[in-house]
Amino acid sequence: RHAQFCFKTLKEAESLALWLADASMVPSRTVAAYSELLINAVEHGNLGITYAEKSQLLKDGSWQNEVEARLQREPYMQRQVEVTLDRNEAEFVVTIKDQGQGFDWSEYLDFSPERAFDLHGRGIAMAKLLGFDAMEYQGNGNTVVTRVKHS
Repeated sequence: RHAQFCFKTLKEAESLALWLADASMVPSRTVAAYSELLINAVEHGNLGITYAEKSQLLKDGSWQNEVEARLQREPYMQRQVEVTLDRNEAEFVVTIKDQGQGFDWSEYLDFSPERAFDLHGRGIAMAKLLGFDAMEYQGNGNTVVTRVKHS
């Protein structure tokens, strides 16, 4: 009914996404959505990699190396992503909170023609559209609450 998790790395994000998807009872619908949000919490939230930086890192083929490097240095090395899940008779609620400074999430909730050909930038919109029955960012954008209703 209730669980809490903390993690730091992309590998841990991927493992937790699989676990959450399985626990949600609709893994085929939620696994990619959880993965996108958990990875975003690490790379953009805790590690502070901006959209423009990620675009360049992907073009250079150095994204993974930069993520690993930031995980080893201050101030990033102490940061964790906190995940809480609550399950009741009606729904499965997962709250994801990173320790970054947040972002303006509103421009990423829907698909954007400006980002259509970028190498990234569609994960949040895909998660909202396909993965969850509801998804809501809170505060400065470093917290997102997802909801999956039980059938």
